[in-house]
Amino acid sequence: MDEQSIEFGMTLRTTRNGSVAVLSVSGEVDLASAPLLEEEALGLLEENPSGLIIDLTDVHFLSSMGMALLMGLSKRTLDNVGFAVVAHGNATARPLELLGLSKILTIHPRLDDALAALRAAE
Repeated sequence: MDEQSIEFGMTLRTTRNGSVAVLSVSGEVDLASAPLLEEEALGLLEENPSGLIIDLTDVHFLSSMGMALLMGLSKRTLDNVGFAVVAHGNATARPLELLGLSKILTIHPRLDDALAALRAAE
């Protein structure tokens, strides 16, 4: 399954890697687009995947609203679904690290690393 939607300067693409859902995001995650990202992620969680990865590789702006969304998703998946974030660079990994969220969220620099970690946890 590969679906794509574009709104508010953000593109979302959903794919499956086995039982792991991958939500790839590109563009800006801000006040206008974060609710769309949340809606898509919650829809994926309703499908009961073994894991959910939010791939921010192609995000060039991650607002505080986007970071709060990641924290909320992490809490929702805590007990029954593996959760990981792919973030690398100044626009995504750096703000998450500076705010201490890298100590709470499972963050990987590459999608392959996140997939391997979630598969190992199954």
